[in-house]
Amino acid sequence: MLPWKKELLTLLMLSLLFVLAGCGIRHAEETEAAGATPAAVRETETEPASPTPQDAGGEAEADADLMSHSDFLAAEEDSPVTVECFVQAKDAWNDGLCSLYAQDEEGAYYLPRLRCSQSEYEKLEIGRKIRVKGYKGHWNDSVEIAEASFQLLDGKRIAEARDVTAMIGTDELSLHQNEKVCFRGMTIEAMPDGTSVWYYGWDNSAPAGEETERYFRASCGGTVCDFTVKPALCPNAEEVLQTLQRLQVGDRVDLTGFLRFYNGALPRITEIAPADGF
Repeated sequence: MLPWKKELLTLLMLSLLFVLAGCGIRHAEETEAAGATPAAVRETETEPASPTPQDAGGEAEADADLMSHSDFLAAEEDSPVTVECFVQAKDAWNDGLCSLYAQDEEGAYYLPRLRCSQSEYEKLEIGRKIRVKGYKGHWNDSVEIAEASFQLLDGKRIAEARDVTAMIGTDELSLHQNEKVCFRGMTIEAMPDGTSVWYYGWDNSAPAGEETERYFRASCGGTVCDFTVKPALCPNAEEVLQTLQRLQVGDRVDLTGFLRFYNGALPRITEIAPADGF
């Protein structure tokens, strides 16, 4: 082959190599422009984000605020309180408010004028676990959680009534304030007028009606105690009111309800049963 032909062939081969290299560069540029992501970038983007310290600590901080019943009793009046407990009785819902008796394994709580919507009220089934935030209150001997709000939790517990009959007239009775309790073998006593078994209101001056709270008296071992029946608090209000209507002075009864304090012990009764039959 002539020398000039070899030089020409060499130049053609070099030109072809430059053209192929240029095509490869253009292909890479076009691929990147079309939105393809390099493998290293894809791996970084799909790696799950780690929780921030604030996210990790939020629940722990909420749990740190949680109090036992002993902590609640020891808290200063008007101080913020947070407890978890189980609904044991609820008053009627009215204009965005209701009142609850609630209890945990250690003690009980009264939540007057709890803020809730009607739909939330329907979810407050007896036994339902809730977290409550509010302020420790004290009003006419009643220890309460005032200005309370709540959060529904999973869990259910219905407390057994504690027999506090032997504590009547003692300081020990106040240790079980707001608990579900029972009084056994109580004797019905006359009201202050000497003949009535029960009053509408504490002095019989409240308007007569199915929803009006009734007051009555019963004794044990010579100690007389005042009790009330608040129909809105009773799951079987009609039955309780009919039983109350039939009572006579001297009847012996077993009483179950919640150990309310208001200027002393004034339990709210939700069940009345004959001790000897009547």
